[in-house]
Amino acid sequence: MNPSAWREIVEGHHSRLVDELSTCLDSDLRNAVERAVAAERERAEGHLALACEQTRRSQAESLNQKLRRLRQAAPEQNIFEILSESCAEYTDSVVVLVFENGHARVTACHGTDAAGLCFEITAAPAVVSVIETCDPMVAVASANEISPDLAHKLAPLGSTNPDRKAYLFPLTARHSVVAMLLASGSQPLNTAPVELLCEAAGMRLETLVHSPEPASKAAQLAPLAPNGAVAERLTWDALTPEDQRLHLQAQRMARVRVAEMRLNHEKELREGAAASDLYSALQSPIDKARDQFLQNFLAKSATMVDYLHLEILGSLAHDDDRLLGPNYPGPMV
Repeated sequence: MNPSAWREIVEGHHSRLVDELSTCLDSDLRNAVERAVAAERERAEGHLALACEQTRRSQAESLNQKLRRLRQAAPEQNIFEILSESCAEYTDSVVVLVFENGHARVTACHGTDAAGLCFEITAAPAVVSVIETCDPMVAVASANEISPDLAHKLAPLGSTNPDRKAYLFPLTARHSVVAMLLASGSQPLNTAPVELLCEAAGMRLETLVHSPEPASKAAQLAPLAPNGAVAERLTWDALTPEDQRLHLQAQRMARVRVAEMRLNHEKELREGAAASDLYSALQSPIDKARDQFLQNFLAKSATMVDYLHLEILGSLAHDDDRLLGPNYPGPMV
């Protein structure tokens, strides 16, 4: 065979081997890179999931600690200070207002030097609206909405943002606004934890302000008519210690369940109130709460009062039973 032809055959074969080897190497390299990327992605996702879970646990524990502090707080001023401090984590500036003789006074604050500031309530239409409706609201943090004095205190030095928001949360006791938390910041507020803390503070205020001594608790007990019979009004002292304890537990359960409805079903609550049919809008949580109240309290005490109905009527319907709707089943006793 001609040497040159032989050389061409060898070189051609060598070239094909090189190409095949290169293809194999490229494939192996690509597979190795893909496996490495997949493994790294899996590790990153695992780390991210772990970090998210740790963050959720940390936030939940932090919120639980704040709630525990509020439940144990006394007197009123301490409640306001703890509430202000607890909510400061979620926004830039927080003030707690109390109302006296037509004026609003800053009794606690964080992130601003507004402590002691006092202004006429009529100068703050947003504050007036929350007092009238007992519902949280969002307003522009402007002089026309929250008063010139408070707007000036909440605005950062040199701020020119005309769309800065003010988030207002009522603190209610016995269905009346006794104080208010106002939060404002450069970023939108996560309202859920703040509203929950304000609900807890309101419950604690109600406990301190409206928790009477045993001798005066007769006013809290409605006439009782077990089994449809007419029964005389029972005084607090006429109840056994066990019944007294059960009545207090029932009142707390009613407040908590209705507060959860206000917090978790805000849209349905507004729609139901607008349609004068709160029961249809909130039937599932109301029926669930009624079943729980019936099993845990009404079935265990012949002296029990339907505190859940009273709380729904007062807190959700503002003592206007027409807002409950035609299908509302009414009190259970």
